[in-house]
Order: sequence, then structure tokens, then C-alpha cells
Amino acid sequence: MKKLISLLLLGGLALAQNQLPAGTSRFVDVPPCHWARAAVEAISRPDPNQRPQASVLLAENAMRQVFEGLKCNDPTWSERFLQNPAPGFGRSEVSLGSFELGGLQTQVSGNQATIRFQLTALLNGTALQRSGAARLFFAEQGWKVDYASLATLNLPVFPR
Repeated sequence: MKKLISLLLLGGLALAQNQLPAGTSRFVDVPPCHWARAAVEAISRPDPNQRPQASVLLAENAMRQVFEGLKCNDPTWSERFLQNPAPGFGRSEVSLGSFELGGLQTQVSGNQATIRFQLTALLNGTALQRSGAARLFFAEQGWKVDYASLATLNLPVFPR
């Protein structure tokens, strides 16, 4: 019952406040198709003095958000976390139904990181497994995943 009341209050806040423009939420780990996205954006206010830190958790989050955007059929969301995406990115006729990133081994050195991972993805109903290593670069906006390192997975959602 408490959860229901909390959700109703949060929903009321979302309706009572103006929506922020897309992408202005400080909560960059809430994907665009998440049920709480509108409420989170309604209650968050960007702080221009707060800058992201180069941490392992944020690097891993950036990697995860690339896949979350694809799962939500929102490549624009994914591009927020990508560096130099291919021109054909987001135009694939293959859809990502679900994904799981496992075995994350992350190394951060200054403004660069490497994430070794195991990926299980459901593409158009077919389960695929891949192992890979993604390179990430830390910039003013936070971590960006090097698109070329994801293209080596040979998945149609990452055209070369």
C-alpha cells in the first residue's frame, strides 16, 4: 500500500510540474522507455555546477545505456553515450528485445576505460551471445563508448 501511495504522489508531482526538455535529467541511468522516466524528469533539476566523475560505475552505466536505448527503440538515447557512431546507426531493421551484460571487468585509467563483458542479446527473437571489450572516453558530458569497439561484436544494431 505504501508503494502505491508513493507512486501516486510521484505521478502527481510529474503532472503538477512542467516537463523538462528531453535529455536534461540528471538521472542518466533512467532509459527513455522506463515507466518512471516522466516522473524522474519532472522532479529533477540540472545543476550546472555538478559535473560527472570518472568512475567505474558511471563507465559501466554508459555502456548499459547504449543497449537500453536500443531496447527502447530510441537510438537518440544511445547516441548520448556513444562516440563517433556510424552513419547507419539506429536505422537497422533488427530490434533488440532484451539484453544482459555480464562478467563486467572494468579498468579506468584517467579519462579512459576498458570494459570487458559478456553480452546476451535477443535480436528479432533470436538469442545471441558475444564477448567483447569496449573502450570508453571521459569528456565533459560524462563517459562515451567508442562505437568502433562495439561494432566488432558483429551485431546488426552496430553497423560499420
